[in-house]
Formats: sequence, structure tokens, C-alpha cells
Amino acid sequence: MPKIKRPSKGWWRPEKYKRIFRKGPKVASSEKGLPPCPSCGEWSMQRDGIRNELFCGICGTVM
Repeated sequence: MPKIKRPSKGWWRPEKYKRIFRKGPKVASSEKGLPPCPSCGEWSMQRDGIRNELFCGICGTVM
């Protein structure tokens, strides 16, 4: 094997895998594009068609 000088900043290592799977309930595909929940920060906001409100599927916060 050829000898390779080690870079001064060290070898580049890819960061750990990005989170493909997220915790919490799955939000229906029709509700994509909604903002994250302001109280818990999760991407679980859902739209209530009857009341025309946004609510969080995890903590229940209503906007």
C-alpha cells in the first residue's frame, strides 16, 4: 500500500447517520408543510378540518 501523509486537521469522518426515522406519531401526508409545535418543538402539527385549527399530535397544543 502507498504511504499517505496524515492531514494536519485529521482524517475526515462522516458524522453519525442522520435521523431518518423520527419519534412520535406519523403525520398524514396531506398535512406536510405545517410548522413545528411551538411548545414541544416536534414536527407533529395536524390540521383539524372541522374547527379549522392546528393542533399538536403529541402534546395537544391548539393554535
